[in-house]
Amino acid sequence: MIAAFGSKSADGIWTQRDSFVMTEIAAILAGRSAKLPEQPIAIIEQLAKLEKSFPTQTVRSEEQIAHQHFSTPLDLSWLINHLAIIGSEDIVLEPSAGIGTIAQWAGQGKMLLLNELDPVRAAALRILFPEHGVTSFNAAQINQHLSVPPTVVVMNPPFARNAAGAMDPFAAHRHFAAALAALQYGGRIVAIMPDNFNPGGKHGSLFDRAISGANIRMMLRLDKGFAGKGTSVAVRIVVADKGRGPGRLPTTINRTTVSKLLDAIGQLPARAIVHPNPTPPTRPRSTRTGSLFGAFRASPAKSFPRAARPLPSFEIASVNYRIHDPVAAAHDETALYVPWRSQRLEFENPCEHPSPLVESAAMAAVALPAPNYRPQLPKRVLDDRILSTPQLETIVHALAATDIDLPGRYRAPEKGLALVPHADGQLYRQGFFLGDGTGAGKGRQLAGITMDQWLRGKRRHLWLSDSSALIEDARRDWQALGGTPLDIQPLGRVRAGAGIEMGDAILFASYATLRSEAGGDRRLDQILAWLGDAFDGLLLFDEAHAMGGVAGGEGRFGTVAGSQQGIAGVELQNRLPRARVIYASATGASDINNLAYATRLGLWGEGTAFVDREAFAARIRDGGVAAMELVARELKAMGVYTARALSYAGVEYDILEHALTPAQIKDFDTYADAWAIIHRNMEEALAAAGVVDRLTGATLNGQALSAARSRFESAKQRFFSALLLAMKLPSLLPAIDVALQSDQSAVIQLVTTSEALLSRRLADLDPADP
Repeated sequence: MIAAFGSKSADGIWTQRDSFVMTEIAAILAGRSAKLPEQPIAIIEQLAKLEKSFPTQTVRSEEQIAHQHFSTPLDLSWLINHLAIIGSEDIVLEPSAGIGTIAQWAGQGKMLLLNELDPVRAAALRILFPEHGVTSFNAAQINQHLSVPPTVVVMNPPFARNAAGAMDPFAAHRHFAAALAALQYGGRIVAIMPDNFNPGGKHGSLFDRAISGANIRMMLRLDKGFAGKGTSVAVRIVVADKGRGPGRLPTTINRTTVSKLLDAIGQLPARAIVHPNPTPPTRPRSTRTGSLFGAFRASPAKSFPRAARPLPSFEIASVNYRIHDPVAAAHDETALYVPWRSQRLEFENPCEHPSPLVESAAMAAVALPAPNYRPQLPKRVLDDRILSTPQLETIVHALAATDIDLPGRYRAPEKGLALVPHADGQLYRQGFFLGDGTGAGKGRQLAGITMDQWLRGKRRHLWLSDSSALIEDARRDWQALGGTPLDIQPLGRVRAGAGIEMGDAILFASYATLRSEAGGDRRLDQILAWLGDAFDGLLLFDEAHAMGGVAGGEGRFGTVAGSQQGIAGVELQNRLPRARVIYASATGASDINNLAYATRLGLWGEGTAFVDREAFAARIRDGGVAAMELVARELKAMGVYTARALSYAGVEYDILEHALTPAQIKDFDTYADAWAIIHRNMEEALAAAGVVDRLTGATLNGQALSAARSRFESAKQRFFSALLLAMKLPSLLPAIDVALQSDQSAVIQLVTTSEALLSRRLADLDPADP
């Protein structure tokens, strides 16, 4: 070393540890030209004698300890290859090759695969074995990286350190399991393992998991086999073939020297027949690139400009009505609910709602104010009576309400959500709250309000709803009034941070999208840039209760922060003072805190009895349910609220029960067993991906584990929901036939049919696929 480096170790150019490594390299080079005896016992004795001539490695480096770089003694490394019975057609892998002390005896195979994570030792391997490929993967995951599966594995893994150098008492177990997984079926693995790699003790279960899928042919134990390499620990040598075994482990042979082990072994266990690992059948692949969860989301589409279409060519007509003055009386004012009737308006061509509507007696006692707005709609819509009288009434009053400004002038706050009164501030338009229940046609009414503005030349609007999938419902209602489906465009098709290059359109987005951001780019800012500061179109807050809780409050577990999508919704209103704001929700006023998002109703501020939202909420909360009822009545009297619901008068209930047949029960059990198989394979996949620890079951990546299991359980629930629905059809279909024969209508409500998901999946298929 002094001659090679031109200095002593005291100069810091080289260390005594370097001299040990050079000695081992010299032994490898010398072994290539050495003539070994023919008898195995003689070879072991000659190599043991040579090993004893080397200096004892009494000095350890921190790096050696951190990564457990303890080279295998020459006699033991030869024994490992002798036990492997390497043939001329074998593909041999050493996953933790070090500098090649074991690999030097494995050259008789067809191919030698060397892997070493340490860059210095890997560089030495490339010099010592230039004709063989050297990789630098984490050997604990070697099965995930090999393109050519080996037929033989010889290994001396680190016993208690992972790839990062951290303590891991079961590192060798992981290396063994990974190497076994990479091995071809019937292939042989011979491994030097720590003394705790045995079926006994409290960690016996980890041993069982590590050898799962292996037929253990021989188990040896060598005491102080690495004494000359800087450690005196006992080691075990495991000889196994990949495949099923008898289930009983062989007796462990315990000796103090390698020569005594060889003498005790006797006849070597014969090799098994090697078969390639079974692979699933493949199908022709599409040339298109896919994504892991491509079936669960729509393919991202580029934002695209849409030229402004000319105004529709159909004839436009005004909605004509006559105002009742005095107000027409409501029906049966003594009942809790009364049949709805338009107390203020009488239309030229009235159309009854398909089902009778009712209104609470308290609300019916208050009439909406006389409007001064006449909406414009396609003449065909009015002639064909596509909109019912209650729907027309909403359109008239909503547009009349949003034609008025709230008292006072305000500025948007720099911090917080409350508008700041200011003499030089902006005038804010009044809003309207549509509180109808299911069956009144809130979507059709929102489409009617939008159609009026569309026909008046205002052709840029925002429609927000609880889910992006509801865009199809919005398009259906819009198309029924003469619009085209392409008029409504999803925001989700535009990448976050990109400019929205659409021209005239009704932009549709979910509240979750509204609150989202990517890389610091907020969707809210993206929408505001498209709408512009002078925007005076419609902000349609469908399912507006999704913004509830914007002000926070007291929850079951203490103070609750304001909801992010509610905050985004209020900020959107604050930034667009001239927008016409429509709220639609059947449960909007169930909690006083949930009205915090309805900043355009004039409930607080100038011209009211309440200075701000906090004062309003405190007084109304003290009044309880009665005060909330008064708020609803006052809103209707102001012309900014209406709430109607389907009448259940004369409704009778009868439960149709379907008894599962034996065949259906058998089918259900079969599907349950199939999902159990998928579940087990998913857990195996999570272990292979490093999400969970294969041996201990510990979680290594909590977020990935939660996401994977959530998707699995969601898919399973959707499947069994659809299965149970299908199993009910043998009873449901005959009941529908009986109803139709009796001149009755059959109304079937299907929930979570995954139709949107199916449509996206079908659109994602390649026509060339079989």
